[in-house]
Amino acid sequence: TTTALLASKGFGKPVGEGFGGSSGGGGGGDNDTGGTSPKQTAPEKTYGETARAPVDVTIDTEAAMSDFFGTNEEFAPLFRSMATSASVPAMDFIGGESGAPIEFGATDPWKQLDAIPTGNKDALSVLESFLDEVQRSLTDDIPVTDSKGDDENDLQFIEEGRRMLPIGRFHVLPDVKAGCIDSHRELFATCWSEIAELRRADEGDTGSIIILPDHDLDDLRRFVDMNLQRPLEWLGIGDMFEVASLKRDSPAIRLLHKLSDIPTEPSQAEEE
Repeated sequence: TTTALLASKGFGKPVGEGFGGSSGGGGGGDNDTGGTSPKQTAPEKTYGETARAPVDVTIDTEAAMSDFFGTNEEFAPLFRSMATSASVPAMDFIGGESGAPIEFGATDPWKQLDAIPTGNKDALSVLESFLDEVQRSLTDDIPVTDSKGDDENDLQFIEEGRRMLPIGRFHVLPDVKAGCIDSHRELFATCWSEIAELRRADEGDTGSIIILPDHDLDDLRRFVDMNLQRPLEWLGIGDMFEVASLKRDSPAIRLLHKLSDIPTEPSQAEEE
């Protein structure tokens, strides 16, 4: 079953638990410090300031907000429901009452989506390949050693792994491509439906993955920048979400809600 598949890959678990069913920190890459293999370079990070950097830093913010909310006027009730206060920038463009309750009607562009794809063999195949590549990238691509103390690669292994563990919602959107209006609408509606669901549940360390096997990663980054990251800030909920575009076999968008910090060991003074 789909649930068994996800469990076997270690997804949907609390952040503190190990990846892929392991309870320990694990390790990736070539951890034989006495080996003679050439130095391995870790893959591009999917977190941090560089990963979240805007694609275009020179935009006119007021014009961008006017264009975004004007173009997506049918989503105004959804945006209002997530706005944290009347003073957030978005409210100047969508009006009404911030935090107003939202309904999921049959004619609304946002939907309550199933958490995982079921009954679609093609979607499940794409999902399985994606999850396999996530695991392979962690265990094979990030060179972690057995030396004492954590280096940059050790930290990347931990950071990448802990961002996949809490994901419990998965969507596969085949045939969604850059440059197609219908594709843009489907992707936009799926992303904001998932953001609304994560906010509705309001649980920490939860997340969604939207996999797009036919999309271009560079175009996906532009989409994430202008249609997700910036609008979340305008609504006052940017600090509740971490949004990233990545590629693991297929391009994907990762939505994380209220991701916890890495637990730190208490100091001696605190223990005493």
